[in-house]
Amino acid sequence: MYLEIFLIGILAALSPGPDFVVVMKNSLGMGRKNGMAAALGIASALIVHVSYTVLGFTIILEKWPFVFNMIKLLGAVYLLWLGFQGIRSKAKSNELHIGQLLNRSAGQSFREGFLCNILNPKSALFFLSIFSQFIGHSTPEWMRWIYGGEIILAVGLWFILLAILISNHYFRGIYRKYMHWFDRGLGVILIIFAVTIGVTAFSS
Repeated sequence: MYLEIFLIGILAALSPGPDFVVVMKNSLGMGRKNGMAAALGIASALIVHVSYTVLGFTIILEKWPFVFNMIKLLGAVYLLWLGFQGIRSKAKSNELHIGQLLNRSAGQSFREGFLCNILNPKSALFFLSIFSQFIGHSTPEWMRWIYGGEIILAVGLWFILLAILISNHYFRGIYRKYMHWFDRGLGVILIIFAVTIGVTAFSS
């Protein structure tokens, strides 16, 4: 069972989503330190998701779905903001933009990763589905924390590895050359995620 949970965490991290985009953007634009900080921010947000799931707060989300819809809307607004920041990128301002990125602290990247995940309803749905499938009323509480910790470890390790790989000089050199196109493309992807989340919030 432990191996199955860990593999599920890896598969969840591999699936494309806003977290992937945020780690990639920070790694390419600011380097390994900021990319890893964003990855750690995502992992820290997962601790919150695991905590409210294990402690039974998911019952509140199921009983009052409007709370979950509010989380969806907040997440959609945040992703829209990130997306619009990306599509506003211009070729002629690349040098200035690079200077701004290099001055960005790891704490800012951590916060961006944390907010991206904590406001992502996909994360909440993931833990709801996982815990409903693998955890029952007879499952000891300590084992629930272990399951949750496995997922946090799996997702965190994957995004840290991604940050290390993407932040090498070759990929960063390509990014700096075509920065405005990368930023615009990532911005469009984030806006698509935001619209999808917003639609599900209004349709549920």
